[in-house]
Amino acid sequence: MRLRELVQADHLALKVLTGHDLLDRQVCGVSTTDLAEPSRFVKPGELVLTELTWHTGADSSRNFVKALGDVAALVSGTALKGVPLDLVDVCAEAGLPLLTLPVEVPFSHVTEHVLRALIAELGSAPRSRYGSRRRLASTLVDGGSLTKVVTAVAGELDVPCWVMSPTGRVIVGSQPLPEEERARLARTFLTARHLPGMVGGLSVFPISKGAPHRIANWFLAYAGRQAQGENEDLVVELAALVALERSRLEAAQRIERRVFDQLLELLESGDAALPGVVSRLHTLHVETEHGLLVVALSVAGGDDVGVAVLDELLRPLAPGIVTAADGAAIALVPLAGNTARELTEHVLAGARRLEAGLGEGRIALGVSNVTTTPAALSGLIEEARHARALAALSGERVSVITGDDVSSHRTLLAAIPPDLRRSFRTRLLGALEAYDAANQTDLLETLRAFLEESGNWTATAERLHVHVNTLRYRIKRVEELTGRSLTSWDERVDFMLAVRMR
Repeated sequence: MRLRELVQADHLALKVLTGHDLLDRQVCGVSTTDLAEPSRFVKPGELVLTELTWHTGADSSRNFVKALGDVAALVSGTALKGVPLDLVDVCAEAGLPLLTLPVEVPFSHVTEHVLRALIAELGSAPRSRYGSRRRLASTLVDGGSLTKVVTAVAGELDVPCWVMSPTGRVIVGSQPLPEEERARLARTFLTARHLPGMVGGLSVFPISKGAPHRIANWFLAYAGRQAQGENEDLVVELAALVALERSRLEAAQRIERRVFDQLLELLESGDAALPGVVSRLHTLHVETEHGLLVVALSVAGGDDVGVAVLDELLRPLAPGIVTAADGAAIALVPLAGNTARELTEHVLAGARRLEAGLGEGRIALGVSNVTTTPAALSGLIEEARHARALAALSGERVSVITGDDVSSHRTLLAAIPPDLRRSFRTRLLGALEAYDAANQTDLLETLRAFLEESGNWTATAERLHVHVNTLRYRIKRVEELTGRSLTSWDERVDFMLAVRMR
């Protein structure tokens, strides 16, 4: 197809910014990328779609356009709410047609239009090499499900075939797959030095070679060794069609994200009227009646990776609305019959399955408490963010802090640097520890029991199996050695925190 035919498609509403005299160029394919260096993932003659998330200034535009080589044209999305002028200038200088797509039109619509046109151009009697590819593409763009496409490929390859996520979740498959096999395949995909890879007679093949991180990608798994010849073409084409289907899903999610972004801006403005909050929740089809919580996640790789990972961790138990804000992914999650504990355990289990692919990175998760009232949403978002920040301080590869944890002093203690904890404990309890060691006494244990019994003399004496007068003598000795009074509430709090520190 020619570029002019694409521009003339009314339902796409493409606007030409540069290259008005180059619209007779042939388009022989389509790809989507937001990599700053896309040369390995685009081919001559392709229509390249981008959301411009790579853009950081004029230099990035020059480098990106140079890396595109001889593509047919560049189509810009609206991630930046407008096409940068420096990109327009660079495309004009390079003789590269630059088009822009309205915010309400997803990339998947452009991809489908190009795919339909190319299928039509193949005609009714294509070469055998392209026959199966045309049938697969026709199945998908004509409304067929991804399951039908995978089943068709499995039939042509004469082997079982699955589309999977990096947590080991089977998205679609030609037959059931045992849990242990799922885990093995996911680990192979995450850790293989080179892909395609193989484990236990099954091969794994990445859906998108341009994905920013494997933990945010999908993969194909099929029985047997790496396909060759026409079968290899079939696997490659299936990967491309799965990527197309995923782009459809992501297009719908981007619309939800825009509404969620508006909701976050409203809540952060400090002037969030309840009707405005409720209206946006209804737009997102999010109900608080059966419980709603917020999950925050941070992971190396940028916003797109964080959003994809959090979305994956919530599935299939409790899919939420996910967006990125302030360096973390944030999700609104209706419980819909689940408990907060079940959700937390589900998310944590999925995150631990991704650990094999983190490299030097870490996943930190914060889970808020539950609310049934929209008015409490702002507080829940802050709670989840604070919990995520505390989880990031733990130093563990995968860590989670819940709203209940945030309300405990133990979480605050965990956030204090180890050197400061040791210093605080030594200043308050060092004299007691030294005295106990030198005199074979139990003043520190006496202090601990006294504090845990809320200063009740009788209960503490019974717990330690001593007379009350003996207890009074010991507490007096504690006060003498530390120079502090246990009749003071503030002093008791300091002692309690010191006792709990390690």
